[in-house]
Amino acid sequence: QQTQLLELFTSQGCSSCPPAEHWLQQFTSSPLLWTQIVPIALHVDYWDELGWKDSFANIANSQRQRSYQQAAQVGGVYTPGFVINGQEWRGWYAQQSLPTMKQNVGVLQATIKNQQVNVEYSGKTEPFVLHVALLGFGLKTNVSRGENRQRVLEEDFVALAQATQQSIDNHWQLKIPTTTKMGAERYGLAIWIERPAQLLPIQATGGWLKPSS
Repeated sequence: QQTQLLELFTSQGCSSCPPAEHWLQQFTSSPLLWTQIVPIALHVDYWDELGWKDSFANIANSQRQRSYQQAAQVGGVYTPGFVINGQEWRGWYAQQSLPTMKQNVGVLQATIKNQQVNVEYSGKTEPFVLHVALLGFGLKTNVSRGENRQRVLEEDFVALAQATQQSIDNHWQLKIPTTTKMGAERYGLAIWIERPAQLLPIQATGGWLKPSS
C-alpha cells in the first residue's frame, strides 16, 4: 500500500512551529516510520527577514510550498503547514489522527553502498522523478532573535540536503546528498517519486543511515 509522505513546512522564526515540530518527533520511535509514514521537515526562507535567519531554510522548500498553492493543493503559504501525499492537512490544528492511505501502488526499494543510493520501483513503468532528502535528527539551535528568542529548538526530520533525478525505466542511481550543515545526532533518508511537473507523491520510503553510510 501507499506509504504517506508527510511534509511539514516550518521555520525557526515562527513561534507556532515548535509545537508542530515537537508533534513530528513522535514518529522517530513509531513502528510506522519508513514503512507507513515518511515525515520530512522543510524549513522555508520567507521568515528569515522577520528577526531570525533559519540556518536550515532553503528557497526550494518555499518554492515547493508555493507550487502546492498554485496547483490548488493547499489553501495558502503559511507555517506550520502540513501536506500529506500532496494534499493539505489541517488535522494537526484540531488534534486529529492522520488519514489512512489505502491505495495499492508498487514497491519503492532503496539500497545504499559506498555513498551511492540505488532505487527501484516495481509499479507501472513511466517517467518518474526521484526525490532523495538527507534528514537530520537531534539538531539543537540557540535562537537569540525573533519570535523564538531565548529558546533552544530541538528538531528532527530536518531536510538538510536534497537531490532529484528523472528516469523512464523505474531505476535510479545517485549519490547521497550532502551539506556543510552537519552536526546532527543521527541521519536518515526520505525517498519518494512523483510524475514530472506534478506534486503528488506516488510512493515513498526511507530509513536510518548507518554512521559508515
